[in-house]
Amino acid sequence: MDENKKSLLAWFINHFWGRVILVLALLAALGFLVGGYSLPSFRRANSLVSIMDLNRSPAKYEAVAVCIKGQVLDLRVEDNKLVRPYTVFSLQETAPDGSYDFINIISLRLPAFEKGDRVKVCGYFSKIKQVGKDTYFNSLLMNSFELEKPAGEPGK
Repeated sequence: MDENKKSLLAWFINHFWGRVILVLALLAALGFLVGGYSLPSFRRANSLVSIMDLNRSPAKYEAVAVCIKGQVLDLRVEDNKLVRPYTVFSLQETAPDGSYDFINIISLRLPAFEKGDRVKVCGYFSKIKQVGKDTYFNSLLMNSFELEKPAGEPGK
């Protein structure tokens, strides 16, 4: 490369380098701001939601971390050959007027409660959840639970 080309290249890099960096920084900041609006919100506390509300408007709660309360119905361990064994149970909520609704809960570990217990379960809601070859509609992938004490039992 001859001397003229070297000096022209050096001038070009020195003259435009600061502008190129500024433009790239502005584009990165704009991309970060625009991309941040489409990300789901990460809240520290899961909101307590009625099972009836989840089943009434599942699109509103899709991929949202929620907590629900209810009575454990059929607790069973699924031995799926495609994925590790997991636990599935139904949680039933009964309204004061006697109407009831339930939702399927999926857990990747064996919970420490039994059929008939009242629990508060927290996790991520999905309209459709595929686990191995099994498909579940309007289900919750459990990440934590609390066993509720019966009304007559004193607290600690």
